Amino acid sequence: MLVRRTAFGLWLCLMFLTPAGASAQTRVTPEVREWLSALVAKVATAVEVTRPTPGKRRPVVVEVRVVVAADGTLRDVSVERGSGSRRTDESALAAVMAAAPFGPPPKELLALDGTADLSFPMELAHRR
Repeated sequence: MLVRRTAFGLWLCLMFLTPAGASAQTRVTPEVREWLSALVAKVATAVEVTRPTPGKRRPVVVEVRVVVAADGTLRDVSVERGSGSRRTDESALAAVMAAAPFGPPPKELLALDGTADLSFPMELAHRR
């Protein structure tokens, strides 16, 4: 289940990186896919995974924005779209911070300021 969530997160990352209106021929390089996959997987391992049980709340989604420097250090992390629970949102931010540093992003992901800026959803257990 964690692998499926990680793959879904990677897919969404790739969707955010594709410019609106881009042709169907736009391709993401294997290097970019591998780096994004490694980042999402590393963050996923830092999240406390709890399996939903009958009668319990289902996991919630927090969309986080991550800014990674050219050397892989975490420059910034913030909540793009919250879950409705401050504690759950803080858990998502803490997971990203715990997972850092990351590998250096591929050059094609770097903006003029030398950072890679991306957003992706994280699925976490709801905290009261």
